Formats: sequence, C-alpha cells, structure tokens
Amino acid sequence: MKHHSFERNKIEMPKIIERWLLFKYVSGEFTPLSKPFKTKAAAEKTRLKLPERERREVAVGAIRIEK
Repeated sequence: MKHHSFERNKIEMPKIIERWLLFKYVSGEFTPLSKPFKTKAAAEKTRLKLPERERREVAVGAIRIEK
C-alpha cells in the first residue's frame, strides 16, 4: 500500500496574540486606561498600584490583536 502525499494549499493563518489592559466603562463606553501588557499578572500589578477608590472602577481585560 503506497502512501500518497498531497500538496496542500498553504493558507497563511493570521497570528493572534492576547494582551491585557486596564479599562473602565465611561457612560457605557469601553475606555482603555493603560498600554497593553503581555501578561495578566503585569496588568493586575499595575492595577494594585492605583488608589483604592480608583481601583474599584478599573478592571483588567484581554484583547486579541492580529499580528
């Protein structure tokens, strides 16, 4: 029994990377408050540096970027 190798169309899949940032909603609108971080831990660390009043309103979220 022969094994046939078929040429497949090479489809370039876009590379999608995940980045984390600090954000809050202002009047129902998503408002980013920081630059994107590579890890969730780095974003959380920055969030913890905020004053407690501000920290309550700020969340950590993920965004996906096509590279």
